[in-house]
Amino acid sequence: MEDEREQTPKEKIIWGHRYTCEACDGEGEVHETVEAAQAEQDKHREYKHGGLRPRAGDSIEEVELRREPIAEGESSSGSGGGWILLLIIIVIAYAASK
Repeated sequence: MEDEREQTPKEKIIWGHRYTCEACDGEGEVHETVEAAQAEQDKHREYKHGGLRPRAGDSIEEVELRREPIAEGESSSGSGGGWILLLIIIVIAYAASK
């Protein structure tokens, strides 16, 4: 079974943030920013727990928001930098042999 957090070579994962409440055993929506998830956390605490942190705990977790295709020419592997590094090593080795 493939790990859900695994990114394929042709797509990148865009991460979001979700508030979860252990006391209510509930999950909020996935938000693009931590601040939006914190706002949901504050609202939930106010309405369900009198403004306090629930004894069972709550958290904001990083979760997958969506996947986007990687544009032509864009690389997530960083292989372009690898070729430059290899070239530098070859040049240094050549210069050292002189």
